[in-house]
Amino acid sequence: MENIVLIGIGGHAKGIVDTIEKQNKYHIVGFVDKISEPKKYKGYEVIGDDADLETIFSRDRVKKAFISIGYMGNSRVRAELYEKLKRIGYQLPVIIDPTAAVAENVYIEEGTFIGKNVVVNADAKIGRMCIINDGAIIEHDCSVEDFAHVAVGAVVCGMSRIGEQSFVGANATVIQCVDVGNCVTIGAGSVVLSDVKDNYTVYGIWKKSDCEVV
Repeated sequence: MENIVLIGIGGHAKGIVDTIEKQNKYHIVGFVDKISEPKKYKGYEVIGDDADLETIFSRDRVKKAFISIGYMGNSRVRAELYEKLKRIGYQLPVIIDPTAAVAENVYIEEGTFIGKNVVVNADAKIGRMCIINDGAIIEHDCSVEDFAHVAVGAVVCGMSRIGEQSFVGANATVIQCVDVGNCVTIGAGSVVLSDVKDNYTVYGIWKKSDCEVV
């Protein structure tokens, strides 16, 4: 098995650890995180902070990394860590839980996490560094762009697009053929019936073309 280091030891990391252990493809050498006291999860310890990533790559010969920090309100931290890891030379694999149902002709880019019981249907495209969390459904011909996060139980219906760095909250539904712009936040439980412009926060039932909540 190849060695892999996880960046972040918060709640999101626990699900990733569970998936990696089930995959049986990678050996977790530890976590990288900024903490003030020793911390570990399931026996995996924090082996350094961000400043140690180059040393871990060169001295310890760990070539794989995965960002196990969640959305946390925006994608900036994840984006900055991704750029740093790529500059150093790390490879960021796609991590897919064995319970997920992913069609054969789905395209998924590096660094993306597909959680437990996720469904990704035919001809969908998932970009770099996305989080498709437990129980989410990405239907046929959808596009989820780089650094987007589709939260637990959310549904993105066929031929819809979720823009870069956007967040679809838990149990929200985006109906078919809707375009959700970049840096959009969709509140938990919302129903999105119309396109959403870049940088909007929407909640409730979103169905007017002039982007008003009703």
